Amino acid sequence: MWLLVANFALVFVALLLWKLSAGSVKGVPHKPGSEPFFGITRQIVKCVGRGSDKTVFEFQTEGFQQNGWKPFAACFLGGKKIVFIIDVDDVKCMLKDKFNNFTKGYDMYEALNSLLGTGIFVSDGAEWKRQRIVSAHMFNRRQLRDRMSNVFGVHAKQLCNLMAEQAAKGEPLEMQKYFYHFTFDCINSIAFNRHVDSLSQNPEDCAFQDAFDACAMNAARRLITPWWKVLYHFQLTAAEREMTRNVAKVNEYVYNVVDEYIDANGQIREQTVANDQTLTGLFLQHAEEDPELASKCGIKKFVRDMILNFVIAGRDTTGAALTSCIDFLVRPEYKHWQQALHDEAMKCFDNNAKGEPLTFDDIEGKSPVSEAIFMETLRLHPSVPLNKKVCDVPTTFPSGFTAPKGVFIAWNTYAMNRNESVWGPDATVFKPERWIKADNTITSDFNEYMYPTFNAGPRLCLGKNMAILEGKIALLTIFARLRFEGIPGFAPKNISSITWQLDVNGMQVKAFPFEA
Repeated sequence: MWLLVANFALVFVALLLWKLSAGSVKGVPHKPGSEPFFGITRQIVKCVGRGSDKTVFEFQTEGFQQNGWKPFAACFLGGKKIVFIIDVDDVKCMLKDKFNNFTKGYDMYEALNSLLGTGIFVSDGAEWKRQRIVSAHMFNRRQLRDRMSNVFGVHAKQLCNLMAEQAAKGEPLEMQKYFYHFTFDCINSIAFNRHVDSLSQNPEDCAFQDAFDACAMNAARRLITPWWKVLYHFQLTAAEREMTRNVAKVNEYVYNVVDEYIDANGQIREQTVANDQTLTGLFLQHAEEDPELASKCGIKKFVRDMILNFVIAGRDTTGAALTSCIDFLVRPEYKHWQQALHDEAMKCFDNNAKGEPLTFDDIEGKSPVSEAIFMETLRLHPSVPLNKKVCDVPTTFPSGFTAPKGVFIAWNTYAMNRNESVWGPDATVFKPERWIKADNTITSDFNEYMYPTFNAGPRLCLGKNMAILEGKIALLTIFARLRFEGIPGFAPKNISSITWQLDVNGMQVKAFPFEA
């Protein structure tokens, strides 16, 4: 009798899982290859495993190719449904027109909470809006001109000197590490007024970045692993045990920064904050005026979360973009762009006292080539290749399907920027000239919904202009002195993470002086 009941229960559970995993969203075809019970879970988990031959965003791009570049649906184990969209009007509908119908969702909040807490990347609603309003004060034109460009110029000069020294020894350069250290040092100066020197391999700064990268990698795994909470709670996997250790390292490093602003009693140190124009100073000034800003988690945790959110925004995204620039520029078919960059850099430095770091005024209106290379790189290698939200209100999209409440909607910037119906038959070709108009200025033809590399709508990246400025100053400073060659037999390999990232081998190249 009990055996019969047990068998019946197993059949019932199996049928339930099959129904949950096989169900689709009306009007949206399922991804070919989805499995009974598992949906696409096993395929996605395989993409984030060591030795995978494709990333999650490449796997999703295959789905669009199989479905004629139209939306497709899929399910994860447990029945969570997701629709992948690619149509420009659909993306605009979600990111702007029906913005309030969608949120980041509790699943993303839980998966990223250990690392990013309640920061702007994972928050929604009034909490997100308050943080965004405060942050916006940091990214105006005056800050770009008077403060940020000087920071970028000084650190870019240091970066170039270190590269030149290593190149003179005939040693290969690992560009991802160089650029991540460069952007980390810059964001610390700009956002927290801290002098760090990871470019010179300061052990404490480098250890923090290693721990942070490992946390980000595991957070990405959590987003596509339905059972991650069990693994975390019982510390069942090496990845979750490592996550716990690395979060502790991250917290120790960051709370040392927080203690410069907050005393042992949780009170803001007035003398530290009074005239502080950094991001930390701005947030603390507003926290005094608006207690709700930090009410959810307390002032120290609030500052900690804010710092880490802007580390991932200010370090990883631009660091990844610069690494990808080198990836393209060392390819034989695109190497002529190195000479174009060098020529532009020489013109910018002609207006500059010899040997001084580049500034905002040195490059303003004089650097279309570097900007075009940076933007085209981000088209093909977007720093955040994919993103998703949860539908809180049933929503009909322009392409015709209706998303019910609770369904995830994902947009894949990597796939969108390869769609020939939008970008033409050369969509997959690195072509910086598409960004340069006949009058040698940058085109504005590509709106944020067809090119959502910096997100779009109300959540358009606040640091977009900062990232472009930082990227241009770095490229111009480096290519004024150096040219690069790929290493025979070496090919960079992407891994699935929150942002575009290469594996531990990074981007290996050889550097040589540009001949006068």
